[in-house]
Amino acid sequence: MPDWIPLARPSIGDAERSAAQRVLSGTMLTGGAELTRFEERLAQTAARGHAVATSSGTSALELSLWALGVGPGDDVLVTAFGFPAAANAVAARGARAIAVDITSDSWLMDFEAAKRAVSPRTKAIVTIDQLGAVTSGAAIEALEVSTGVPVLSDAACGLGGADEDGRPGGAAGRMATFSFHPRKLITTGEGGAIVCDDEELARRLRQLRNHGQAGGGSFASIGTNARLGELSSALGLAQLARLEPMLVERRMLVTGYKERLEALRASSRLSWQQLPEGAVHANQSFSVLLADKFQRGEVLKVLQSKAIGCGPATYSFAEIGTHEGPGEAPKAAVLHRQAISLPLYIGMRSAELDRVCDALAEVLP
Repeated sequence: MPDWIPLARPSIGDAERSAAQRVLSGTMLTGGAELTRFEERLAQTAARGHAVATSSGTSALELSLWALGVGPGDDVLVTAFGFPAAANAVAARGARAIAVDITSDSWLMDFEAAKRAVSPRTKAIVTIDQLGAVTSGAAIEALEVSTGVPVLSDAACGLGGADEDGRPGGAAGRMATFSFHPRKLITTGEGGAIVCDDEELARRLRQLRNHGQAGGGSFASIGTNARLGELSSALGLAQLARLEPMLVERRMLVTGYKERLEALRASSRLSWQQLPEGAVHANQSFSVLLADKFQRGEVLKVLQSKAIGCGPATYSFAEIGTHEGPGEAPKAAVLHRQAISLPLYIGMRSAELDRVCDALAEVLP
């Protein structure tokens, strides 16, 4: 049996170990200088005025919706194709997640469909930067203006990418959220963040993540514990310092995939995400959409039998059956059923790309 090729693997080196040791050599494990520096660097990376680090990407979504006043009786429009964290966060606030379909080329929110879905119950709209493709900032702003509804950008996979106008992932929307799970572009183990430009909103978010404390033992509101510790913040700082070279390596790997799989794409056996000219994909994942004649489950089974890590690209929450709410999303349903993610990680070798692509060609005759 050949060596296992993992679907994903975090890149942790001497810089991260040194950062962790720096924290462990001190006495501050939460709410210290590492957190402050990490938030400042993250805000700069996303071209935002403020960053509020949190315990996870999901908690970042929940706090953002909380700060927008989302609650029972409200609807929140959510891009249908994406990990269900955004829809789960809506449900956690007691609101309904309404699925909005995607475009067939970008796999991102269809903004015309979003406009049609807005109703008097709509309290917020959540876009998702799927797989590392950054949703158009201009389209987000136009949607906010035309509907009067605030847009929250789930940029969990978009850090380091840019839209067609060069705006970095996380730069658009009333707020944007990131995840630093080990599968994301940088990792803090678990962790997340919210970025925004409104100082008062940032203050409110900091209160919410710290039990509603306004400082000095004063509790201004109900809140929760969604803080990010010093160890995680130090790890995040080290990872942010390496973000650009890691993005370059990911870009090279995805280029290698596309070159090797071009014959399968040209013969319509598979396809992949297409972005507007000028957009920069962050390449958090590389996924392909299989033609309808292939059974995804069988393809995954064969790849795994060849020691290749793989799985669904992601999900359409409208197809999972765990969320109640209207919303037609047939394009997202196709991807939910037929798209797969292939191995992509820092340190992946050319020979491993060959193995994955050769196996895929074999199973897609």
